[in-house]
Amino acid sequence: MHAVVCVKQVPEQNSVKINSDTTIDASGITPIINLFDEYAIEEALQWAEKNDGKVTVISLGPDDATDSLKKALAMGANEAILINDDSLGQVGAQGAAKVVAAAIQKLGDVNIVFCGKQSTDDETGQFGPALARFLGWPQLTYVFKVHELTDSQIVVDRALEDTLETVEASLPVVITAVKDLNEPRYPSLLKIRKVSKQPIPTWTLSDLGLSADSLGGTINIAKRTPPPPRPSGEILSGDVQTQVKELVQKLIESQIL
Repeated sequence: MHAVVCVKQVPEQNSVKINSDTTIDASGITPIINLFDEYAIEEALQWAEKNDGKVTVISLGPDDATDSLKKALAMGANEAILINDDSLGQVGAQGAAKVVAAAIQKLGDVNIVFCGKQSTDDETGQFGPALARFLGWPQLTYVFKVHELTDSQIVVDRALEDTLETVEASLPVVITAVKDLNEPRYPSLLKIRKVSKQPIPTWTLSDLGLSADSLGGTINIAKRTPPPPRPSGEILSGDVQTQVKELVQKLIESQIL
């Protein structure tokens, strides 16, 4: 079994600043693997270990996205690929999915693709379903538990709003993982050091037989405006019983209770 995991590098926190020219200033903020992608990595690793399989992680991003790929390698992934091209600076989720689909097709022997259900920076949730569409594969979104995975089929629970749905699908398939699908492992310092100097292959659009024009429209940010600051809070005085009564009254007045 050959599993591919799609990884996106995102800011550790969303407290970025907006520059006067509408660009984002993320200086001083540590880049990390997207939260939901860590669950996808762990699930792929677990099933690859059970089935004597292989895990390849793919990321589309700038040169420093290799940091996240190396962490995935330290977790146990077998190979990593970075897709980096000057034409991808303003690509949207649909275009990114088309590029990654071409990379998966180039690999050729992939049985299953794991993605996070969404990224914690743009939170569109479009990438996984779009990837399945470009590959022409079935998709299983919001996967909460994988019960069975063989070379030919998979059985999962999907976490819907008010219920769990058990679904069976044939492979190849695209999976999007939700939080708590598993508990992502921490790579050891030894493994981190081992992969720290490992070169990461980089593919461009030409390597994938694509051009910038073939990706469709790009995203251009016309304007960015920081949200207004939150109003200052109110400290209730008196003993605990008085504070509770006053708090309940304020909640009633605000029609929260």
